[in-house]
Amino acid sequence: MREHDKAAMAADPARRLDPDANPDRGEGPPGAGGDAPAGARRHDDDALRARIEHLQCRFDLIIQATSDALWDLELGDRDVSDPECPCWFSDQFRRLLGYATREELPDLLGSWSSRLHPDDRARTLSAFAAHIDDRGGLTPYDLTYRLRRRDGGYRWIRALGRTQRAPDGKALRVAGAMTDITDSMVLLDLKRYAEDIATRYRDQASLLDKTTDAVIVRGLDGRIQFWNKSAERMYGWSAEEATGRLAAELLYADRIVLEDINGHILARGEWRGEIRHRRKDGTTFPVEVHGTLVLDEAGEPKSIMVINTDITQRKAAEQKIRLLAMYDSLTGLPNRTLCMESLGRALLEARVNDGMLAVLFMDLNRFKEINDTRGHGVGDQVLVQVTRRFQAVLGAGETLSRLAGDEFIVATPVLDRATAVDVAERLQGALTEPVAAADHTFFIRVSIGIAVYPMDGASIDDLLGRADIAMYRAKRGGGGHVFYRPEMSDGLAERMELAKDLARALNNDELQLYYQPKIDLESGAMVGAEALLRWYDARRGWVSPVDFIPVAEARGMMAPLGRWVLREACRQMKAWQGQGLHFPGRLAINLAAQELDDGTLAGNIVDIVRAADLTPSLFELELTESGLMGNVERAIVVMAALKTAGFALSIDDFGTGYSSLAYLKRLPVDKLKIDISFVRDMLNDRHDRTIVTTILGMAHNLGLSAIAEGVERAEQAEALRAMGCDEAQGYYYGRPQPPAVFARTWLAARAGSSR
Repeated sequence: MREHDKAAMAADPARRLDPDANPDRGEGPPGAGGDAPAGARRHDDDALRARIEHLQCRFDLIIQATSDALWDLELGDRDVSDPECPCWFSDQFRRLLGYATREELPDLLGSWSSRLHPDDRARTLSAFAAHIDDRGGLTPYDLTYRLRRRDGGYRWIRALGRTQRAPDGKALRVAGAMTDITDSMVLLDLKRYAEDIATRYRDQASLLDKTTDAVIVRGLDGRIQFWNKSAERMYGWSAEEATGRLAAELLYADRIVLEDINGHILARGEWRGEIRHRRKDGTTFPVEVHGTLVLDEAGEPKSIMVINTDITQRKAAEQKIRLLAMYDSLTGLPNRTLCMESLGRALLEARVNDGMLAVLFMDLNRFKEINDTRGHGVGDQVLVQVTRRFQAVLGAGETLSRLAGDEFIVATPVLDRATAVDVAERLQGALTEPVAAADHTFFIRVSIGIAVYPMDGASIDDLLGRADIAMYRAKRGGGGHVFYRPEMSDGLAERMELAKDLARALNNDELQLYYQPKIDLESGAMVGAEALLRWYDARRGWVSPVDFIPVAEARGMMAPLGRWVLREACRQMKAWQGQGLHFPGRLAINLAAQELDDGTLAGNIVDIVRAADLTPSLFELELTESGLMGNVERAIVVMAALKTAGFALSIDDFGTGYSSLAYLKRLPVDKLKIDISFVRDMLNDRHDRTIVTTILGMAHNLGLSAIAEGVERAEQAEALRAMGCDEAQGYYYGRPQPPAVFARTWLAARAGSSR
């Protein structure tokens, strides 16, 4: 019997007894009427009862034979939301849910609704009510839901229903059949699960092929079971070539490595690490391996899955980072970090072997001038060439590092100080020949300080610090090498004390100016003088400028010292004027390189001079060649402002720096002062004489005058005059003198006095 026929029969009482009955025809046989004889009516009643009994028997057999549960609900005015609403159920409904009698599961609507699965309840009851309320009969009753059995389990049900309605569409009766479709749903779920598994497997296989990592599955026997596309690309073997082969044969040069990895995975479930694998072409490369143990349904080891990542690029990047972190990018030498590590190892080795370790601290003399005048590009080229020369003269065990800028360190085991001297002399000799860079030639000298373990220190910091102190002592001497001595550290403390006392002397106006004349070489007349700073300390006595000027430079005191010198010079010039003394020419005052960094320098100088009621035409400002080259563009701006204000300008210590004609012709200077180092030996050293002649020619060709400093003998003065030098200054004419002595000697005699 079809499902909709069962539902229709349950909904129509006449068809429940006789499926072939026509509910629209009359109840009696054709021709029967109310006025039939009594005997005939009894006969008809008996026949009808017999037929009803026959149909009831047939209906009961059908109900017992079908596996579906039938139900019948007479509505009338009943509330279908009431669980106590009567509803007839067939016995199959009770058997379906695990009940035997109507007492256990009565014919009430709640027997059905209360057993709906919580997830299905709202949806099912809503659909049931919608079907009943649909007077147009457009909402079918065909639902799938779950019902709870007596044992607590659930069965999947498909329910079909038909509704008998009044002419106005109101539902009078609804009945239907319920079919247990649990097995079908289980099969459907299994099918869906299988399809889902298959889809996921395909997706996973596709994803495994798309990943950049090599995914390999190998059995416990070591043979490869799965080999994705990335493994093909990474190793060079196709999946067909790799599958079934031993991973040890394909990938590992040393099988023991694989055995160790497998043992770890079997014991702990996974392993991570970095190893080297072999490609099909025989080359090896670094891989990061993540191996995982795969278990079967029983929890027993089944296989091993590994994900291998090619880390060649990462290793290269790490190496590059290490090089950047440990090596100087310009020279390729170990940098400060690696230098400290190397020193630590060398010091430990010396300590263990009861040996000696020499630390040589090197600094290139006047290298900053190359950087400042020629640019850092040229400076870098010089550093590279210097590095190559140093490397060429160093042997095994002599480690060269670049500490910073133009500072280098050499650490080497030594037998004695003589061994360290040999290393230092080789390094100095490496720079005997000039260094060429970017069409320029530079004579480079190096200052080397040496500290030796264990005599000069037991730690890296001690050795480096004391080698540094010795290097500065060498630099003060013009270069070469100097061994550290304990008294040098005492000197450091002394310099700190000196700086403190100098600051006090400046604040307390305890400094002095001495004056040295400048002489015209043709006439012998005084044509000016230079104001020179002097300091007498009550505890130390006279302190040489050679000692306190470097301290002032290191402590940033040159700017306040410069202002004091200018104010004092103005005060003294005004005092001489007040005494009626005539000062011929200009008074020269030195400006320090540090002062050029002050953007207000020119304005401050003009203000100080005018505050003293003097004019700039009375003064000449001297700037050292090296100071100017520190920042040429800045110097040009400052000097132009001073020149415009009326000051004369000269370049001091000319010939000792790296200035060029290109810069020199841009500087608004009036005079070049030839450094004492060339004047001192020019009578005996043809090189010095050539330099002096060259400077004089350069000055005159540029329309500048020239003055030589450090003239101590008449022969020097005569030679300079013969070479065309304009002026001279030095002990031959007069030592620096205090104001009163200078005035008596030079100003009282006026400009006509001569030597």
